[in-house]
This record gives sequence, structure tokens and C-alpha cells, in this order.
Amino acid sequence: MQRLKSSPLLPDHVLSAILTLAKRESGVQRFAFRGHDFQLQEIFSDLTRSGKYPILEGFVFSDNGPEPYSPVLNESVSKLQLSGLIGRENPDYEVLFLRPAAEKFYDETLAGRFSAPEIAQLRQVAGEFLGKIGLTGKAG
Repeated sequence: MQRLKSSPLLPDHVLSAILTLAKRESGVQRFAFRGHDFQLQEIFSDLTRSGKYPILEGFVFSDNGPEPYSPVLNESVSKLQLSGLIGRENPDYEVLFLRPAAEKFYDETLAGRFSAPEIAQLRQVAGEFLGKIGLTGKAG
């Protein structure tokens, strides 16, 4: 009997998984990085437009402004922050950090909902993400 997924994977799930896997790959105890919203938009625009990662298809970018922008990415960051999975440090909210609840959410809810090829893809995205924010993984 095939297990049915309870609901579709949302871009929020993909973003949460990428950040959790990036933390694990980095080997740091507390995963935090400097990044304004426009920088996250640029990073994910580059990753999405590379065409290497179908898992990122939910993040659609518009070129109508001065820089590529994805309302879905912006909304996903907000939802993860409101749900307590990520946080922003004051005073300028330029440091984004992963809360312990994010790893618990990944382990208990998300990990079983991604296929093995999707997890492999998420790990690749997480590795590239680490490079783009200036962190290197424990393997590198």
C-alpha cells in the first residue's frame, strides 16, 4: 500500500528544508547569517534561474522591478518567521537565524514528505546557498 502525502509541499516547506540542511552542512551550532530581504531574493533568483533545481519551481520571479523579486519567497520567509522557525535580530533585522524548532519541524514533519531525489536536490541547493552567504560546509 502506497503512503499518501497529507498535503502538497509548499514553497515554505522547501525553504525551511533548505535552511535546515544548510545549518547541518555548515556544522555550526547556531545558524545565523547576514542577509536583507533583497539579498535573499537575489540568491534564490540565481538558484532558481540556473535551472538545476526543479524543487525551486515554486519560487517564481518577476523582472518588472529593478531587481528580480518573488512574492512567494517573501511570503515564505514571513510565514517561517511567524511560525517561529526562523528569526530576525534587531535592530536592523539584517541577521536571519534558524530556530531549534526548524530542525524539529524538518525531522518530524518534512523529511518523510520529500522523496530521496528531492532530498538530494535540497542538499545541493543548501550547499550552494552556504557558498552564496559566505559560509562553507563541514565537508568543504
